[in-house]
Amino acid sequence: MGRLSGIVCFAFIFILLLVSPWAYGQAREFHRSRDEARMIFIPPGHFIMGIERQTLRKVYQYDGNQVDLFESELGRKTVDLPGFFIDKYEVTNEQYEKFRRATGHRLPGYWNQRQYNLPDQPVVGVGWADAAEYCRWAGKRLPTEAEWEKAARGTDERWWPWGNEFRTGLANSAEYGLGTSSPVGSFPAGASPYGVHDMAGNVWEICDGEWGFRGDRCKVMRGGAFLSRAVFVRTTVRWCAKAENERNGAEWLGFRCVKEMK
Repeated sequence: MGRLSGIVCFAFIFILLLVSPWAYGQAREFHRSRDEARMIFIPPGHFIMGIERQTLRKVYQYDGNQVDLFESELGRKTVDLPGFFIDKYEVTNEQYEKFRRATGHRLPGYWNQRQYNLPDQPVVGVGWADAAEYCRWAGKRLPTEAEWEKAARGTDERWWPWGNEFRTGLANSAEYGLGTSSPVGSFPAGASPYGVHDMAGNVWEICDGEWGFRGDRCKVMRGGAFLSRAVFVRTTVRWCAKAENERNGAEWLGFRCVKEMK
C-alpha cells in the first residue's frame, strides 16, 4: 500500500509539472496564444543591461567611427526580471493578416510591395499603436527594453546574440547584402542564447518605452535592420523613429510580442 501511495504521489507531481508554466520553461518553447506564434521562455533572474565607457571605446575602435547615439547605451546596470515568454520570431505578414481579418485593422504600409509581402517575412509598415494592438489581440504585449535585451544577449554581456565576434552570415545586416528583409528564422546560427531568432538585423523591433538622448524623446526600437552595419545590430543599441514612422512604420521596422507568466 505504501509503495502504491508513493507511485500515485509521484504521478501527481509529474502531472503538475507538465501543466505548469515552468514545464514550458524547461521545454523552452510553447504555443499558447491567439496568433499561434512559437514562444521562448526566458528564465527569471538578473542580467547586465547596457554597457560601460570602456566597452563603448572598443565599439568605436571596431567600427572606426564615433557614433554619438551609442552613448545612450551607457549606464551598465544589473536588472532583475521575472520569467516571461517572447516570440521566437518577428511577427510575420501571415500572422498579421489573421489579426486584420479578425479585427478589421488598417493595412500596413508596403503590404502590396512584393519586396516585403511574402507570408513569412516580418510585417513592416506598422507603427507603435498598430503593434501594441496586435499584441493585445494575441493576448500579449510589446516587450520592455530590458526584456528585449535579456532575450537577445542572455547574462554574459555579449555584443551580438551569438557572441562577441561579428560574422557575416549570422544576421541579415548590411554586410550580408540582401537589401531587404528575409523570411523570419533564416539565420538559425545567429539565434540568441535562449534560441530567439533575428534579434540582430532583419528589421528594427518596436519596444514599449521611450528613447531619450540629448533632448530627443521618442519611441524606442532595438536590434537593427537589413540596412544596418554590424555595430548597429548589437544587443545594446538603442534608436528611435521619426514621428511619422512612430505612427505609420517603415520598411525596416517590425516587432515581436511577449507574454507574462501567470
